[in-house]
Amino acid sequence: MASRCLAVLLAAASVLARTPPGFTPSSETDLVVEYKGFAPMNGAVVSKSVTAAEPRIGTLARLNGSSYAVIMIDLDIPTNNPPKTNTLLHWMQTGLVPAASVTTLNSTSGPIRAFLLENRSNSTALAPYIGPNPPARVPLSHRYTQILVDTSGLTERGMLALQTAAKNRSGFDAPTVLASAGLTGKVAAGNSYNVTNPGPAVAANTTDNAAGGAQGSASGTAGGRGLARRRGRRRSWLGGSAYLRYCCWVCE
Repeated sequence: MASRCLAVLLAAASVLARTPPGFTPSSETDLVVEYKGFAPMNGAVVSKSVTAAEPRIGTLARLNGSSYAVIMIDLDIPTNNPPKTNTLLHWMQTGLVPAASVTTLNSTSGPIRAFLLENRSNSTALAPYIGPNPPARVPLSHRYTQILVDTSGLTERGMLALQTAAKNRSGFDAPTVLASAGLTGKVAAGNSYNVTNPGPAVAANTTDNAAGGAQGSASGTAGGRGLARRRGRRRSWLGGSAYLRYCCWVCE
């Protein structure tokens, strides 16, 4: 009986969590991430074309903080040692302020009314948005996780820590980054969705390293060196203040 009750409680906890099981820092509060009229919520499966451009974000209840930051991470970057995976920072935007009124949005759960987070000061993203594009490698399905962080009391030292962390997208460790910025326990909301490469999966190139898989996920907006170099191209962009170049897997 006790074990059955424990199983029910664990199942309920997994339903309440808006971030993927095992991910920290977790959140039980909905973060609305809306792509041109569509908001994939809480593990919904969505195509990479839907998520190509930077989304709007919001919350179901109005927040009381003065400023917030959104962080988006791919948790399933392939490596040359599967099933081991790496992470990749897809987006870090600070300077977000809650709107005073609600906006009606369409989501995978139906129409919702959300308070959007606005970049009123036109703050430059510490890590510009990169659309999901999982490569044809194991795992084919990637969990893209977004967290909203209350940065109301962020110090200059904390901002510097975020800026430094955003320069290296590969291997992004959210708990460590937030701790270094003095933002532990400041996650206000979370969300995740899945984007899947239809496959088939190909073997890892032995000349690549773990970052190679990360670069594959990043190629949604960046371009890159393609599937076994036959279908790709290379493109570079600025990530924060650092010049980043990714040789990516392009999955068509």
